Amino acid sequence: MTNFQHDFPYFEEVSIDPRTGKRADNDFRYIMNDNNLFVQDDFKLRPHLTLNLGLRWDRYGAPYEHNGNLAQLINFNCLSSATIPLQQCLANTRSGPVKRMWNTRNGDFGPRVGFAWDIFGNGRTALRGSYGIFYDRIQDMIWSNASWNPPFYALLDSDATSGDSVFYSVPALASPSYVPNSIPGPGHRVSLRTMENNLKDASYQNFNLGIEHQLAPNTLLRVNYLGSLGHHLPVLMNENRYDGDAYNSTLTPVLPNVLYTGFNYRADSVSSNYNALTVEVQKRLSKGLHFQTGYTWSHLLDRDSELFSSSTVQGGSSQQSWAFVSNAHQNLAYGNGAYDHRHSIKILFTYEIPFMRQQQGILGKIAGGWQMSGFFQGYSGHPISVNNQRSRFAGNALDPNGIPENLAGDYNLDGLKNDLPDFVGGNVSSVYSHVSPADGIFKDNNPIGCGFAGAKSTNIADCNAAYGVVTPNTLFVNPVGTGIRYGRLGRDVFFGPWYNELDAGLFKNFQVTERVKMQFRAEGINLPNHPNFDAIDANLDSGTFGKAQIQSNAPRRIQFGLRILF
Repeated sequence: MTNFQHDFPYFEEVSIDPRTGKRADNDFRYIMNDNNLFVQDDFKLRPHLTLNLGLRWDRYGAPYEHNGNLAQLINFNCLSSATIPLQQCLANTRSGPVKRMWNTRNGDFGPRVGFAWDIFGNGRTALRGSYGIFYDRIQDMIWSNASWNPPFYALLDSDATSGDSVFYSVPALASPSYVPNSIPGPGHRVSLRTMENNLKDASYQNFNLGIEHQLAPNTLLRVNYLGSLGHHLPVLMNENRYDGDAYNSTLTPVLPNVLYTGFNYRADSVSSNYNALTVEVQKRLSKGLHFQTGYTWSHLLDRDSELFSSSTVQGGSSQQSWAFVSNAHQNLAYGNGAYDHRHSIKILFTYEIPFMRQQQGILGKIAGGWQMSGFFQGYSGHPISVNNQRSRFAGNALDPNGIPENLAGDYNLDGLKNDLPDFVGGNVSSVYSHVSPADGIFKDNNPIGCGFAGAKSTNIADCNAAYGVVTPNTLFVNPVGTGIRYGRLGRDVFFGPWYNELDAGLFKNFQVTERVKMQFRAEGINLPNHPNFDAIDANLDSGTFGKAQIQSNAPRRIQFGLRILF
């Protein structure tokens, strides 16, 4: 009904109870039981060497529903079968009642070890290190709506663009009715949420090794290596598709399982690795000055970073949709993580201004004793996954399989618009424009053109006209070849603009009476008034490709404050 109210007369969705045909009740009562045990102790091996050992056991009970109204795909283990073909597995799977969303695991043991060594025994140089395995429960938002499945519940979708009949009623029916026990069934495709049956709990191996050295009585230097390996991290996939499912004579997408619009499949197949080197100098307060500064070089690699990339402005613009480019070739998604900020700098300081600090009388009370503080942070921009979200456009010529050539978009013919193009711009680091990100970060920010090298079709000009492409992009082109194609550009190859911000403050404490103090503060937020841009449009089919969609910080703000302490 919301789509109809906003004049989108092509899609309807209604929740029903397939057992009765009436509107469904989504009042679910989930129950989960967690158990955790740990043991830990410190051991003084030598006067200057301490060892810490520990072991933790976690048991995250799989959720169940109080009234037993829980369902998902019950014969989906064939997905990993070596004997059952993928197409047959997808076509025959069905939704049914289950006791729990997945099988509870009992073997999550996490050892922990750490040490601290005073190398020279003088308290000035210390070597520290640690290693541990940590487990975590999957987020509720990932699995909780998996209960929206037959036979207890169904979200019934009607999409006019896919050939469905869409019906409207004015006024809206208070309780639409459908044929009981007919969902799913012919003509009633259901959007299905399902979980990996043998889901493993997410785990992380965290480790670090660092050295601290006292440079002066109040100055400390730290150098640390940090690492983290993520295993069995959650990912959302659409399993009701396979490469080439639209590759037929009608050019109409063919779902492997025609009873469902999609398998919104929640799995645990993502891994990640993070490595970082940090250098930090800290000066404790002495002679009126305290400061702390640090630099971090880090690198995050994974195959998926955001479960719902479109849920944030930044993610929706700069990252691909949650679906892999190809379920059969998930390695195409391995690259820089969405939160890979390669460089980071932070500086914090406070300074007691010595000017007239010892001055007596009214002049000293007003002009002396002021303190100044400041904080600067800067880090390199978000990775950008340049992709083409254009629909397939068929040419006049036929490819070797007798199908009209695909001139632009959906290169692997799976019905999803998230494919990667080819990059022909030479050196990756040489394509940036170095102008305002609002005007585009690349030297060429035009949409991608139609066609590909060696295309036989004469329909390329019509394709460009249909998508409003006047000047095709010269840095990114469609992959070469016919049939099912994969672009050679990797995921998250490019980076958005740096983020820089400086905040500063000036304050002074006044002694009003013996028991009452007053503090005056003047603060500047984003003192240089520097704009930071983010959410670079990474869709080559967009008229704003390459351009920042948001300014991620506020303009300069000066504020004053007065505080009474008593």
